[in-house]
Amino acid sequence: MKFALISDSTDALIGMRLAGVEGVRVSTPEEARAAFENFCADEEIGILLMTAGAAALCPEAVEALKAGNRPVPVCIPDSDGNGADGDTVTQYIREAIGIKL
Repeated sequence: MKFALISDSTDALIGMRLAGVEGVRVSTPEEARAAFENFCADEEIGILLMTAGAAALCPEAVEALKAGNRPVPVCIPDSDGNGADGDTVTQYIREAIGIKL
């Protein structure tokens, strides 16, 4: 199982590449949708990380991905603090098993 990253931040992309995570930088909704499709087609990718800004470019794709089995989407805060409004991994797990707080 591999990780992948879709980011709108060059800093996040470089940091994850240093950690061995492949990724792509997107700046338009079309680029974001294409990146989602490419990573979802790769059977080896089990966890798809995305920065909050990249996820905001195509929220419908993120929601569709949450309904599927693979890869698991995980939203991470941007380097400028966007998306840091709580523990998103815990929040996603709660939503996935039906616990709404």
